[in-house]
Amino acid sequence: MTNTQQPPPILIAPIMPLFFKMALPIIFGLLINGLFNFVDALFITWAVGTDAIGGVSAAFPIQMIMISISAMLGSGMASVISRCLGASQQSGKDTEASKVFSASLFFAALVGLFLSLVIVLFRVEIFNAMQLPTALIPYAIDYLTPIAAIGIISFCHGTLSEVLRAQGLNVLVFKLMASMALMNIALDALFLFVFGWGVSGAAWATAISITFAFLFAVYLFRKHDHRIYFSLAHFRLIPHLHKTIMALGMPVFLSYTGFAVMLLAVNIALVHVAGNDAQLLISAHGILNRVFMLVFLPVLGMMIAFQTIAGFNYGAQLQPRVIAVLHIALVVSTVYALLWSIIMVGVPEYIFQIFSDDTALVQTAADISRIVFLAFITAGVAMICPALFQAIGMAIPAIVLNALHTYFLLLPALGFIAYIHTFSHSFMHFFSISTVLNKQLITLGTDGIWWLFPLTDVLATILVATYTWFFINRFKIDLK
Repeated sequence: MTNTQQPPPILIAPIMPLFFKMALPIIFGLLINGLFNFVDALFITWAVGTDAIGGVSAAFPIQMIMISISAMLGSGMASVISRCLGASQQSGKDTEASKVFSASLFFAALVGLFLSLVIVLFRVEIFNAMQLPTALIPYAIDYLTPIAAIGIISFCHGTLSEVLRAQGLNVLVFKLMASMALMNIALDALFLFVFGWGVSGAAWATAISITFAFLFAVYLFRKHDHRIYFSLAHFRLIPHLHKTIMALGMPVFLSYTGFAVMLLAVNIALVHVAGNDAQLLISAHGILNRVFMLVFLPVLGMMIAFQTIAGFNYGAQLQPRVIAVLHIALVVSTVYALLWSIIMVGVPEYIFQIFSDDTALVQTAADISRIVFLAFITAGVAMICPALFQAIGMAIPAIVLNALHTYFLLLPALGFIAYIHTFSHSFMHFFSISTVLNKQLITLGTDGIWWLFPLTDVLATILVATYTWFFINRFKIDLK
């Protein structure tokens, strides 16, 4: 009997419309979630106070660890599944991809449960080890406890969301993200302003929203006719598969944790370098990063769409389509980044005025922005190129290229500047050198911190682009 099933659209549709069709729902969903995080912070500040947002911020690194691990497991699984589905080139059920999903769901639940137990049982010891101010610890515990307690649910939700994305069902992913974010905002307003539950109310709003999103994901998975199904026989540990998934998901893990570590490193460097100006600079950098996260999310959305298309087509051995979507993703993301570079270097004050009417704070944030965003045009290359290697299953290049900017260049440079400034300050103090020179040293040190961002952006992009260019040329030769 002849098989009349047609290949899925992701393997035959024109590349340009396909890229936008897949990227836009993801971008909208990410932006909604990004706006939620901003609104969440505003609500906590308005309803409870500055110490409360300080406690929530202190809990962020722990929460980020959970998010990073969940993203690592989900994205690694999605890479394997996309290539499995692409290799079959049919629209029917896929047994191998279903095996990967079922085993991944079991492993995600196991890891989520383990992290929940560790964080909830040792939350006081964790925050004491972080040497938090005493006033912030109760807020940090109130916020982290409900979110950590549902680790098994949040990890399973992440796996279900990624399996939808791996099939190219980005409209469903958008519905999932949007519904969770909107519910979170509504519950935040209810619990904080109506019930007066404080920080714990914000945390429970997040926990309830994640639980709802998990149930909604189960509903979407069961309602629609998917190529992937749940297999109880494979709902178990498969060590070699989990090892592969974690290796492929490592670049995402490094990206997520790298952002948190970068924020921490900048704050530490400013404390060492800026003296009495450190508080203003840290606040200004915090505002800048809220804007940066929103601006950066569409680049992340393009990267996710590119990775899905590339993985599918590479699995189907349609390498020319992989190269075509790489070119399109690089051009579109670079044009987008160029537009924001112009705005954030040219007129950043108009954006920062939304956050505060403090002239000094707004001007300081604008001054930092004019330096930091000078090389933002490189963001597309820095994200898309490493995603190519993750999409085609080359874990080691993906990990190295993803870690290059933050871990190999930026963090060591920040540490070096802090060390040099501390040494120079001690030298000047020992020899009683004038305070005028000391102030000039502080200015040079703080400016040096901000100039590290465009310098490392450019250097990392040159290295990433060069490696990718040589790889693509060998790739093309192999096709001939």
